[in-house]
Amino acid sequence: MRDLSPAAFLRKREVERRLADFIARFGYALLEVPILEATELFLRKSGGDLAARMYSFTDPGSNAVSLRPEFTSAIMRHYLERNPDVGHPSLARWQYSGPVFRYDPSSPPPADGSGQFTQVGAELVGSNSILADAELLALAAGIPDEIGITDYRLRLADLDVLDSVLDTVGLSDRARAFIVSNMNRIGDGADSRPDILSRAAELHIVSGIGLPDEETHLASAVSGMPDDIARTVLSGFMRWNSSADAPLGRRSPDEIVDRLLRKLRGGDDADAIERGIALASQLASVRGDPSVALPQAQSIVAASGADPAAIQRLTDLASLVSNEPSIAGRFTIDFSLARGIAYYNGIIFDIVPIDGEEPLGGGGRYDALARALGAACPVPALGFAFTLESLLAAMPTDGTTNAVTEAVFVAPENPANPAAALRAAAQLRRQGRTAVLDVGGYPEDVKYPRTIIA
Repeated sequence: MRDLSPAAFLRKREVERRLADFIARFGYALLEVPILEATELFLRKSGGDLAARMYSFTDPGSNAVSLRPEFTSAIMRHYLERNPDVGHPSLARWQYSGPVFRYDPSSPPPADGSGQFTQVGAELVGSNSILADAELLALAAGIPDEIGITDYRLRLADLDVLDSVLDTVGLSDRARAFIVSNMNRIGDGADSRPDILSRAAELHIVSGIGLPDEETHLASAVSGMPDDIARTVLSGFMRWNSSADAPLGRRSPDEIVDRLLRKLRGGDDADAIERGIALASQLASVRGDPSVALPQAQSIVAASGADPAAIQRLTDLASLVSNEPSIAGRFTIDFSLARGIAYYNGIIFDIVPIDGEEPLGGGGRYDALARALGAACPVPALGFAFTLESLLAAMPTDGTTNAVTEAVFVAPENPANPAAALRAAAQLRRQGRTAVLDVGGYPEDVKYPRTIIA
């Protein structure tokens, strides 16, 4: 984590203000959520990748807490606390800006492994309208343009389209999540499939893979039992087979039992997994201008026998936004996109510089997050976040210097009687001016336009 010089801080604060004003013009109110939250909030639907990079610890009250690694989960928590009747969700538009914390020693510039960076983003909660999708895309695509960044592109995909194709194979939710999280690797081509299948076997997503002897006996012991009885048996085995003080990491005993039961029950059929990866590979190869890419995706969906509703909605959305000033000429379809957080469904997107692959920001729809956080039913929602440091690095040079152009330097005429200088400085400040009193140690790198001897 790094310090910011006064000049860098002022530049960052000014860009934050400009972006907050821009997002507010779409009707999004500023919302602040805590930097520190219960660890469970972020683990419910974060996925293993993010969980491994969280700064988590036990507070003095023995609560498991984490520095926020992102805003969306906390904002949905805030929404659910104030809207208990999620069966009739109210509409909310919120924006935010602030520090988030993730450990990543391999991160590229400008983060360079920094554990702290700044996110600027917006969330639209309570609408599943295609117009909500269009509004968020237009708002997100307008962020770089607002601060002078013009060489960027919007990449868009839709997980509902992928889900519709995987429906034809009959895969489990766990197998689907595995395929979604590996879409960028699946998009590398047929050569990557053996490695992906091998990884699925290692994670026991594929059935028919041998277990260690002890787990083979456990699998036999719970074979044929209803899941609730099998969980009771496995809980008893865990208590008998391990110290009561053994650490469980970030998972609760119930979560560990559920994971073990899934492993013992076996995964999806290997042929079904392979067919799912093959279909996903076809979609992942669809990249390019919407006028070309969408007909390709429509053909894949039709050939698979999938429900065409999702690809039709994506086609309609592309038509809605293609003429938006911030999107026109910058818009591509890319089904190889994979977000790093597990709660996304529906559209996902990112904003990428023309000359790079590292996104400035991105987001998507996450209708299932409310259920993951304990709500009785899904709540339609979508949003995005930008890394402010990445935006600042991509901005054109704006000529910011250390000069204080509106300040007046006030020095006492008689150092033994400085009261007049104090009075003169106070008078200038009451007039709304910046008055800098001569207290010695005058910094040579700051130039003041006027000097008053009082």
